[in-house]
Amino acid sequence: MLDGIRIMERVYDRGALVKALDKQWLDLTSTIGKGILAFLSALAQDERERIIKRSNDGRKAARERGVRFGRKPKLTVHQKGEAFKMLASGARLQEVADMFGIHKSNVSRLR
Repeated sequence: MLDGIRIMERVYDRGALVKALDKQWLDLTSTIGKGILAFLSALAQDERERIIKRSNDGRKAARERGVRFGRKPKLTVHQKGEAFKMLASGARLQEVADMFGIHKSNVSRLR
């Protein structure tokens, strides 16, 4: 809300006017018009806070249901085990990566 008011003040300070072209009756240059803009900014801020709260609640509920966020792992548990065995037997990172079709940095993170 405060950002919206500051933007409007900067616009007015530079000598420009804000007009609602589709609502000729709405004079945003008057005191009442500025008040309306402040009120609408407050409503927008309130809605933004509600959206954030609903999003956070949704993520929390998803985590409680066991949903995993982020990218899917490149390797299955079995493939990780095989990669560990290959590394333990002396295979190079690049060889293991080529074997599974992944980048060697993925293999190095397994260590």
